[in-house]
Amino acid sequence: MTTSFKKVGHSLRGKTIFLSASIPKLERAKRFLRVPDAAFEIEQAVISLARAVFSEGGRLVFGGHPAISPLVAMVVGEYREPRLAESVEERHAAPIEIFQSRAFDGYLPDETLLMYRLGHASITWVEPVDEERYDPKSEDDETPCPKSMERMRARMLDQSAPDAMVCIGGMEGVESEVKMMLERRPQTPIYVLERTGGAARLLRDSYPGNVRLIDTEIIERVEKLRAELRPRNTPVQDTEHRALIPYPLVMQTIVEEISNQN
Repeated sequence: MTTSFKKVGHSLRGKTIFLSASIPKLERAKRFLRVPDAAFEIEQAVISLARAVFSEGGRLVFGGHPAISPLVAMVVGEYREPRLAESVEERHAAPIEIFQSRAFDGYLPDETLLMYRLGHASITWVEPVDEERYDPKSEDDETPCPKSMERMRARMLDQSAPDAMVCIGGMEGVESEVKMMLERRPQTPIYVLERTGGAARLLRDSYPGNVRLIDTEIIERVEKLRAELRPRNTPVQDTEHRALIPYPLVMQTIVEEISNQN
């Protein structure tokens, strides 16, 4: 039995998109607001981004987050034929680049290893700082291995040289990565889905003028068009429908803009 793969375009060939995302923890909701159905919303946003990027031959780069890797792994298999790691046949550049600190050695998500094994991802390991080591039993640290994570993020931005950044949900990690992006690559566009909550919701106030609130922008466009098409004197109803975020449209807009960058 043969497996069919979706057709891959080329408008993003040679382009790299940096994904900064995670699902805010319930116990941290006081600062990092969790929107209703937060996990579902963030998952749909990540999946839509991955599909939009892979369908045009682009590359995603991110840290090996256990909540994000499985989503990307699910999508990449729709577009890429597996290339086993031990295969002697020619291997094409992997569409996923994952950076991982050695401080988390032994805790790599299974999906990350699978993506590497199938040739869908490359993994760049970064040495820890001050012998930091992740302890899954520790509940004290809001950000585990902070020095090592800072080194890993700096290496990730410098080495991958992304053409754009997309922020979805998240907590301190997203805030840190936006700050570092603005410091190291201030001309790189930063697209924020503020309606996914978490750190993404806070970036409007933290970096006014430096980030693009792309989901709100698209929703406002859609609502304006809907209002223009609505018959006169028709009452506005179905507010739940109006609140839905068209993630595929948002991500396709991002891809189109990136593909047109010089």
